[in-house]
Amino acid sequence: MSDTNYVILTVASVNFSYRETMTKLMSQHSKDLIANAGAKGTRFGSIGTGEHAGSLIFIQFYDELKDYEKAMDFQAESPVFKEIMDSGKVNVYLRNIATSLPTKFDNSGEHPKYIVISRAEASMSDKTKFLDCINDTVSCFKDNGAVTLRFGNLLTGSNAGNFLLGVGYPSMEAIEKTYDELLVHSSYKELMTFAKMNMRNIIKIL
Repeated sequence: MSDTNYVILTVASVNFSYRETMTKLMSQHSKDLIANAGAKGTRFGSIGTGEHAGSLIFIQFYDELKDYEKAMDFQAESPVFKEIMDSGKVNVYLRNIATSLPTKFDNSGEHPKYIVISRAEASMSDKTKFLDCINDTVSCFKDNGAVTLRFGNLLTGSNAGNFLLGVGYPSMEAIEKTYDELLVHSSYKELMTFAKMNMRNIIKIL
């Protein structure tokens, strides 16, 4: 999946007994959004750690917000999405829009098994410096197996303005190796001097 300009993150609490059914329905819904509503790609998974642990997350990628508007119109008429919402077993409680800024990371077409989403608070005047630090550490992610990386700002929600980094991995081992290397990298250490990390979640893709 190529780089896109916007990422939509939707989080929901789901009755455990309904998760298998919802996973199948969301697989079809994702295909419908890509085929009929302008989505460039999607990810669906279970949040395993940190904030919102236990909830499910649906991530959508769009080139333009007008494409997401089209997707919302499509979703309102979708029988698959209606079946999910009419089940009474799903409660959507968070939906955020984030930008996706260009980085030096070459995203692979491989689907990750895990995504690590990190959120940090920093001054908007540090935006370029933040991006530079991310680009300086690209090799830490790539060399240890990361397959995708996206970085941007939250545009909506209670943490609007915060910076968001999402990295896809093939395994938990790859995550461990990446952070072992990051912790001793000079640019990561610099990043920690002006950015305050306030969330890091590991998501298992379903």
